[in-house]
Amino acid sequence: MGWSVTGIMSHNIAGIPLAGSDICGFIDNTTPELCARWYTLGAFYPFSRNHNNWGNAPQEPWVFKGIPYEATIDYFDIIQHSMRVKLNMIRYFYTELFTLSLGGGAFYKPMWFEFPNDAGAVNASPELNIMLGEAMKLSINSNKLGQNSTEFYMPAGLWCDVFNKNGTGGCLTFATGTNVNMSTKAYDFHLHLRAGFLVPMQDGVNLT
Repeated sequence: MGWSVTGIMSHNIAGIPLAGSDICGFIDNTTPELCARWYTLGAFYPFSRNHNNWGNAPQEPWVFKGIPYEATIDYFDIIQHSMRVKLNMIRYFYTELFTLSLGGGAFYKPMWFEFPNDAGAVNASPELNIMLGEAMKLSINSNKLGQNSTEFYMPAGLWCDVFNKNGTGGCLTFATGTNVNMSTKAYDFHLHLRAGFLVPMQDGVNLT
C-alpha cells in the first residue's frame, strides 16, 4: 500500500472526500526521507496533518532542518516547499470539496473514475497515478524510498504541467495512453492539468 493513498481513495469512493492521513506515519519512528516524501505527497491530500504516537521520535518539520538530502537541499527545505504547494492548491481543494458537498462524488480518486474505457488507466497503479477531481492528474512516487525515477501512465490527450519546470515542454500531447518515466526524487511531483479545464489557484506563495 502507498503512503495512505489507497486508504484515502477508499474513503472517496465511499463518498467521504475530506480524508487524509497522519503524515510521516503514526506508528514507529519515521526517517527524514520518509517524512519528506510523505509531505510531498500530503500536499495533495484533501486533509493533511503531521501526527504521531506517544513515545515516537519527534517528526515536526524543524526536526529535519540541517539534515542534507542533496548538496544544497535539506529535508526541511522539501517539507517547507510542500507546505507552499498546499497553499497554492487550497482554492482548488475548497472549490472541489464544496461542489462535492452539494451532490456527492469523489475528489482523490483512481484514474479509472475519469477514464473507464481506457484499459491502461484501469490497470495503472492507483498509488502512483491519482486524479484530483476531473481536472488534474498527480503522478508521484508514494510507495518506495530511494527511487529517483518512476514510470507513470498518462491517458490520451493534452496535459500541461501546472508547476511548469520545462518551459515550452511543459505541455504534452499523447495520441494514445502512454507510460512515461519521470523523476521521483523526494521533492518531485508531476501535476498535470487536463485539456478543457480551468482551476482556481492561490496567489502570492513563493515556490522558489
